[in-house]
Amino acid sequence: QRRVAITVGTTNTSNLLSSVMTAASENEVPNTMKTETEAPLKTEAEPTEKTESTMKTETEPTINTEAEKTETKVETTDKGTKLEAVSTEGVEVESHVAAKIVKQLEYYFGDRNLRQDRFLLREVTLDNGWISLDTMLNFKRLASICSDKAKIAKAIESSNTSLIVLNEEKNKIRRNPDRPLPKNSDEEKLASNLKTVYVKGLPLDLNIDKAEEFFAAHGKTCYIKLRKDGSSQFKGSVFIEFETQADADKIVLNKELKYTPESEPLIVMSRNDYFKSKSMNVKQEKNTKREEQMGGNAEVKLDVPETVEFEKGKVLKITGLAGVETTREEMKTVFEGNGVSWVTFNKGDPEAFIRFDGSAQEALDKVKSDEKFMLSGKEASTVVLEGKKKKVPTATLR
Repeated sequence: QRRVAITVGTTNTSNLLSSVMTAASENEVPNTMKTETEAPLKTEAEPTEKTESTMKTETEPTINTEAEKTETKVETTDKGTKLEAVSTEGVEVESHVAAKIVKQLEYYFGDRNLRQDRFLLREVTLDNGWISLDTMLNFKRLASICSDKAKIAKAIESSNTSLIVLNEEKNKIRRNPDRPLPKNSDEEKLASNLKTVYVKGLPLDLNIDKAEEFFAAHGKTCYIKLRKDGSSQFKGSVFIEFETQADADKIVLNKELKYTPESEPLIVMSRNDYFKSKSMNVKQEKNTKREEQMGGNAEVKLDVPETVEFEKGKVLKITGLAGVETTREEMKTVFEGNGVSWVTFNKGDPEAFIRFDGSAQEALDKVKSDEKFMLSGKEASTVVLEGKKKKVPTATLR
């Protein structure tokens, strides 16, 4: 029986905790693949266009990013109590189940999730980074894969994961101190965007497990976001972040990619190309409508109201956008699944307005991370309007 003995230097542990505390202070909402909730492969919570339910899509299986957004994380009761050691002697775990267990744990402690998960960020500061398996089983996705602590411990010690560390008693895990959480820099965001792919044309009954199984053949993924509409119905498209840009580039070049041999080829493009095309389509649609309203006469002015009556509590005003590289499409992605009626914003504007079918405050609370609203990697100020009239360039409403 192989025993796992972990000896970590004080310096490495301090580095890990330092990086975690930094993430807790930055705690940025993942970029637009979040979720249309994308990102979570769970995760289209987009990049909620939450987190848009995050399309963590939920061989080698990928993790569920979408389901985690709705998980309830319960305070553990083992603080200050002696945890019983877990024995893995004679324990057997089916290989596909073990792979799912490790993959899900790697998602929880991965760069993308850990820096924005307030529950885990708090937990890892309490016991030198260690979190009990009892606590981890409060996550519904992990518990649905396997609720047996001995099997979870066996899966970890039998794997070749370099991210997850199991303690000697086999009752706690933590992120490897030799792999501190990277700072949430512009470079990290750019790298994440370049590894993210948009895929459209998938069957509407696709779930996270089916998505993971399908895309596993095209590279190792760290995030899948099933894009959903305002009624939480899958739209047939996903955002996927691969672990390497090479895998992302490879699938983008595969113009014959099909979900089944009988189905039509899927639409596949990089995340950046997707948002560029969305922006161009919106501009074209805007120009077409303008021409129709003008009747071909450039001198005819559009008959649009100068003011819009904001229904109380349904319009969100975002300020502090000067110098922020963002678009209306990205804003809709951030709030995907939260009933966005329209967004008024032009590139370079210092502020934006978003109208929701329901409560703007509830939509905002869903996408906030550590009480902060992040857009394109920068914190922005927000206020819910309370029914006053305000001049808005209605021609920009989309």
